[in-house]
Amino acid sequence: MQKITLFFFSILLMGISHNSFSQDINASDCKTGDVVFIKKSLPPSSQVNEKAKFNCAGIIFVEKGKSMVYYADEPLKKCELNDFIKLSENSKYNIKRMVEANLLTEEAISTMKIFVNAKLGSAYDTKEELTSENFYNAEFIWKIYKNYLGVYVCEPKEVTASGSSSKNYSNGGGNSLANKYVSVNDIYKSEFFE
Repeated sequence: MQKITLFFFSILLMGISHNSFSQDINASDCKTGDVVFIKKSLPPSSQVNEKAKFNCAGIIFVEKGKSMVYYADEPLKKCELNDFIKLSENSKYNIKRMVEANLLTEEAISTMKIFVNAKLGSAYDTKEELTSENFYNAEFIWKIYKNYLGVYVCEPKEVTASGSSSKNYSNGGGNSLANKYVSVNDIYKSEFFE
């Protein structure tokens, strides 16, 4: 009888762990510059891999003791961390922190904050181009780290014919980011976050 009970208890624990993602960083331990990942029912990006664990991300800024998430949607938005998590299927999420957190100096954070506040309300990049003025979800996170910390959290990938059938890309005039994209999944798997 004890073996049967232990067996069912093991099955129960496996079911619980399967239904929740491990959290290296708890919501209450967030720091400015952390990135929160969720999986929305209706992904903001048409290039999202449906099998990816997450398809939407936001950057956290701690403001007056509250964790606020800035993320590219239609339009670019800001909300409390708990409200962002509620956008996720079954409220599943993961928070990652930059490995080289020392790059997040007060000056860098201040500059990043000015940028994200200036972009609030801006239109979503429906073309999903790294060369446009507006942002799609993954691009917003990627460009913040690239432009303000000098960190390429993931390498942009070439848009393939099969991947770009619904996109309207310009030739970019020789721009090294023309016809390239970044994905939330690539940022999530980045070696620059733990």
